[in-house]
Amino acid sequence: MHELEATSIGYIALVAAAALAAILERLHALRHETRLLQSGAEEVAPWVYRLMVPVYIAVFPAAIAEHVVLGRHPPAPFAAAMVVLFLSAKGLKLWAIRSLGDLWTMRVILPRPLRVVTAGPYRHVRHPNYVAVLVEVTALPLAGGAWITASAAAVLFLALLRARVLTEERALLARPEYAAAMGDRRRFVPGGGR
Repeated sequence: MHELEATSIGYIALVAAAALAAILERLHALRHETRLLQSGAEEVAPWVYRLMVPVYIAVFPAAIAEHVVLGRHPPAPFAAAMVVLFLSAKGLKLWAIRSLGDLWTMRVILPRPLRVVTAGPYRHVRHPNYVAVLVEVTALPLAGGAWITASAAAVLFLALLRARVLTEERALLARPEYAAAMGDRRRFVPGGGR
């Protein structure tokens, strides 16, 4: 029993650290968003972002609640693999954030003039940040055995990401500089074509 309590405390601490990281990411993005919008940038499909926020936020308390209330305790090797997957997703997101620099935002904001980033993970795919977020919202709950939360988050995020990517790419690919630089890259998995 004592080991389960220690495991739960560790999992809750992981989720709390992930929530804190998400808050810091939001504050970082907000600075960029404010500056970009003040300089005449255009926001695309703000409704998608407004729907994504509550889904993303709900993952943290839902994962803890499912873990604690339903007594979810996955096998240690599986939990460890999910923690590694979650941390890898955070690493990919950090790489994307660093590559985009002051262009990284959580809302879809297109600056004028458009500066196309083709370095870092953007050398390989058009949307590495979205891959990272989808893995985050799935792996973090699974690390605590919260498979209901992971499944719901994955389904909802896939639907929202589909809408977001379609509207974002419609706007981006209409710009010749983006189409020329990124048109031959796949959206989510490295390789040629769309």
